[in-house]
Amino acid sequence: MRDQRAGESSPDGRPAQRFAEQLRTLRSAAGDPSFRKMAGRSGRISHTTLHEAAAGTRFPSWETTREFVRACEADEALWRGRWEEAQRPVTAARPSGDGDPAPVVAASAPEEQGVVRVVEHPGAEDRVATTRRRRLPWLNIAAVVLVLVVAVAAVLGATVRGRSGADGSSAPTVSPSPTASPSATAFSDSLIPGDSSRFVADVTIPDGTQVKVNAQFDKVWALANVGKVDWHNRYLARMDPAADGAGCRTPDRVPIGDTPPGEQVMIRVRVTAPSRPGRCWVSWKMVDEAGREYFPTRRPVYFMVTVTA
Repeated sequence: MRDQRAGESSPDGRPAQRFAEQLRTLRSAAGDPSFRKMAGRSGRISHTTLHEAAAGTRFPSWETTREFVRACEADEALWRGRWEEAQRPVTAARPSGDGDPAPVVAASAPEEQGVVRVVEHPGAEDRVATTRRRRLPWLNIAAVVLVLVVAVAAVLGATVRGRSGADGSSAPTVSPSPTASPSATAFSDSLIPGDSSRFVADVTIPDGTQVKVNAQFDKVWALANVGKVDWHNRYLARMDPAADGAGCRTPDRVPIGDTPPGEQVMIRVRVTAPSRPGRCWVSWKMVDEAGREYFPTRRPVYFMVTVTA
């Protein structure tokens, strides 16, 4: 499969337009996040490139498609198949046994789905045979199942994050945020059977908040223990090394208050903004005293701020 790059336009525009319509549907199911917010979630691609992919002006590369799908928290493997299918080339003519070109099967336009046109080789009597085929019932069933899967994924992606104050004081209950960031994911793949966590909300400093250079602020997340295991001696550990003046400065890890199943906890970290303008993004994972991750395959919680002069 040729990896068609984002800078290439499709020959007739139709593959790019059809695929762009699928991307727009995915983005809508994810709550219509802005392209700038999607670019912030990715950290690897610009909002302009994401916008072009959804507009259908050119066929996106797999790298662009992958970051688009990740920003919408969809299944990468499923969308890899869709991306390959969308750019599948038209079957080319090939010589037949007697040296004459074999008939060419032309790709159907969107409004001609279910129609195949067979064009005879030159010299033969001109004719175009059009045959309409019935779609198999299982294709319609598969389409319905796919829509349901996307809808359920969007609902699950809009839930959960949390923790109590470092001083052990009781934490207020926080309702799930309707605009939760992409780390709002149920952590259900713990190494401990029955252990599970859910992100509830960004209690303070929503993603994209503007702060001044060298400013200090407290970032607070709310997590919920939705499993069957008591949380004891757990921490949020910073995944990237503590930065110098070029990035946000934070502790390497912060404690998570003891949290029994069914309760929420607030997690607070003191942050010092960098000394020059820019964007600051720091991610965190739940670990034990030895630094072992409890949910190693899940995406981290994080904060992202814009630093201004």
